[in-house]
Parts: sequence; C-alpha cells; structure tokens
Amino acid sequence: MAGIAAGDATAPDQNLRISHHVLTIGKDGVQRESRYADLMFRRADSVWVERELPPALREDHAHEAREGKVHIGHAHADNTAAPLWVRRDAGGKVQVGMVLRQQRKLIEVDAANYGNVGYNGSWANAYWLVDPASLKRMKDLGAAGKGVQRYELQQGESTLRIDWDVAGRYARKIEQRNAHGTSLNVMTASAIAAPKALPWQQIGSYERGEYSDLLD
Repeated sequence: MAGIAAGDATAPDQNLRISHHVLTIGKDGVQRESRYADLMFRRADSVWVERELPPALREDHAHEAREGKVHIGHAHADNTAAPLWVRRDAGGKVQVGMVLRQQRKLIEVDAANYGNVGYNGSWANAYWLVDPASLKRMKDLGAAGKGVQRYELQQGESTLRIDWDVAGRYARKIEQRNAHGTSLNVMTASAIAAPKALPWQQIGSYERGEYSDLLD
C-alpha cells in the first residue's frame, strides 16, 4: 500500500489543526450542525490534542479558575475539552493524561473512563487520525496525486472517503455521508507551525492525580 509500511510504528512529526463539521437532519426535518477544531502535536510515541477555543472562552475559563469556580466532579462535558496527552511506551502500553491547566494538574485516566475525556481507546486513531490497517479494506481511487492517496468504502447506504497524506502519514480528510444527504461528518487536518515549546514540556511541575480523585 502506498505510503504505509507494514508494522510502521512511527511517523514524521506533525503539528495539525483538525477541524470537524457534523451535520444531521432528523426525521422532524430539523437540521443540526456543529463545528469545532482541535490542535494536535504528534511526536514519536506521544500525541497531544486540545480543543481550539476562542479568546473569550479561554478568558472565561481562566476567570472561573481565579474565582475558585472550577468544579470538575461529574462535569464530563467540560472534561472532553481538556487537553489530552497520550503516550505509548516501548512495550506498547498506552497512558492517557488529562491536563487541567488552571489547576496545574495532570490526571492519569484509566481505561474505564476514556470515553469521559474524549479518547476512544485507539492509539492508531489518535496517532494517524485513522488506523492505517483499515485502509487495506478500502478501495484506492487511482494513483496518489499531490502527495495524497484517496480511499473509499461503501457501508450500506453510507460512503466513507479518506484522503491519506503519503509522506506525512496521517489522514488529511475523513468524510462520511449517507445516500440521503441527512448525515455528514467531515474531519479535515491541515499543517500549522510547530510551537516554540511542546505542550507536554510545560507541565513538568504539575501535580499528578488519578481520574477517580475528580469524582465526588
């Protein structure tokens, strides 16, 4: 397969902005649409993902922390927007950390609570944005062009298309839509400048904790 070596464990460093667009039209005829973006920094055996927030929201979060109004507890909706630091050791063991910047804490998350912090349990999906092994089950749409190999898979009335960056080794675009035009889910990844310091290099002094510590 073009661009994907069997057993490939690492890939080039990447700094990406990942935009998401989800659209659904219910049986009631109501169209519901959401858009958001994440920032991703990928290095060997380490991936950092955080929600891109507008300045006003970032200031709101900081203000609440200063006023002592940040309550984690069962606020899983807030947790899913917290930065995640996913690491894999030489033995293949994965650790997931949720970063609470305002409280200067790194919370290690157990597998039972992955869903509460927005991690789906797949290292491959986190690292490449799509498991490269899944591309083998898809139809390639001609030869690679402009550094991208396109794939397609029909799943009943749903069509999945993936644009795979051959050199960068990540999914530039993942699009899934149904035949009726009532469901659309698009993820688009674009390169951004590397940060002056990687985010995990800035949390060395953070207090460590366990996810169970947050539950009240």
